[in-house]
Amino acid sequence: MILKDTFYSIKSLEVIDNNLEANIVIDPKHAIFEGHFPGNPVTPGVVQMEIVKEILSVHFAKKAVLKTMGNCKFLSILNPNETPGVAVKLSLTTQEDGSIKIAGQLATEKGACLKISAVYLLD
Repeated sequence: MILKDTFYSIKSLEVIDNNLEANIVIDPKHAIFEGHFPGNPVTPGVVQMEIVKEILSVHFAKKAVLKTMGNCKFLSILNPNETPGVAVKLSLTTQEDGSIKIAGQLATEKGACLKISAVYLLD
C-alpha cells in the first residue's frame, strides 16, 4: 500500500451486513499537496480511488486490483485543511467469479466527494 499510514490513517473500519464503513484522517502536510496545490490542498481523484482500493485490501487482507469501473464521479473538492476526516462507505457484493462489486462514496461532514461503483479482484 502506497498511501496508508503516510497520506492517511485509518481510525476505524467495520463491516456490518456487507456494508463497509471506515473513518480515515488525511494528512494535509503530505508531499502530494506540495504540487496539488500549495496553500490550497486538493486531494487528487486518483488518490481518492487508491484510498478505496487500499481500504478494500485492508479489510480482505489481500491485494485488491481494479477489474472494471462502472461509475466514478467526483462531486466536491476534498481539502484536508478544511475537512481532514473522511468517511468511506461501501456496499460489498461477492460475484460468482470471486470478485468484489462495490458501490459507495467518500464523504466529509460537508457531503460526498466521490461516488464510485466498480469491481475488484482479490490477489
